[in-house]
Amino acid sequence: MDPIQISSVEKPIDHPAILRALMPVINRAWAMGVPMPGHGGPFTLSTRTLKSLLDSARRLGIGRNIGTYLQAVPEILEQSPDEAAKLLDGLSRAFEESPVPQIEWASMRQIFGDDELETLLGSSRQSIARYAKGDRATPPLIADRLHWLAMVVADLAGAYNALGIRRWFHRPRSALGGRSPQQVLGKAWAPDAALSRQIRALAAALTELGAT
Repeated sequence: MDPIQISSVEKPIDHPAILRALMPVINRAWAMGVPMPGHGGPFTLSTRTLKSLLDSARRLGIGRNIGTYLQAVPEILEQSPDEAAKLLDGLSRAFEESPVPQIEWASMRQIFGDDELETLLGSSRQSIARYAKGDRATPPLIADRLHWLAMVVADLAGAYNALGIRRWFHRPRSALGGRSPQQVLGKAWAPDAALSRQIRALAAALTELGAT
């Protein structure tokens, strides 16, 4: 899975408040497997590419109000950066609240591989292959776990490459009592459980600090 490659940023997106609010949207879209501007290569982050990304999300059914964002965000970028940042924060939440297993399987399989996903998701490799191909519907719990995993990957994307992301799940953390995120999850875990939320918070905090 190719990393995000932003070659340049155009006005008004280069405003610090807008860019800070937009990057989680970009990272979440990338981790979920939403088609990115530039088709995997370097792209200029502009109003046009933002509209392209939002249109891809709309076609995939991400977020109930994605059409509203598609219309409102580009128009308000130049008028009020702070208001645009608030809208982008809401857009980021829309991605977080919208599991799309039909595309997330491909991106997560590229990051982790089926052996690793078998352990992280509690689903056999054979089942993973069937879900990914669409031969069987992804069960709700597995879909929620898959989406949770994509959101953690998105949290880490600004600080780690694919290898670093995989290693992060195996590295013991003092905040987790000396255990690794994978050990904490175990087999019977739920994305909304306290320990799962703790791992999400740890990933987000490490990304904000630019940890390696």
